[in-house]
Amino acid sequence: MSIYYFSRSPIDRRESDDVREAFDLDYFTDGGLERRDFVERRNLGERRADWVRVSTWSSVYIGKQ
Repeated sequence: MSIYYFSRSPIDRRESDDVREAFDLDYFTDGGLERRDFVERRNLGERRADWVRVSTWSSVYIGKQ
């Protein structure tokens, strides 16, 4: 087994200023409303052939080996 090491680019491509948006941490305690949509967008069925969903987090293979 070989391990390869890659060096980073000598040029830093990040901007000098932090451009992330700042959020008010008191938004919810001040009565702010949750704006995210809580509709589940993931498909709850099993996508793989010969597999059966047995719980929310696990599946069982039922095909031939």
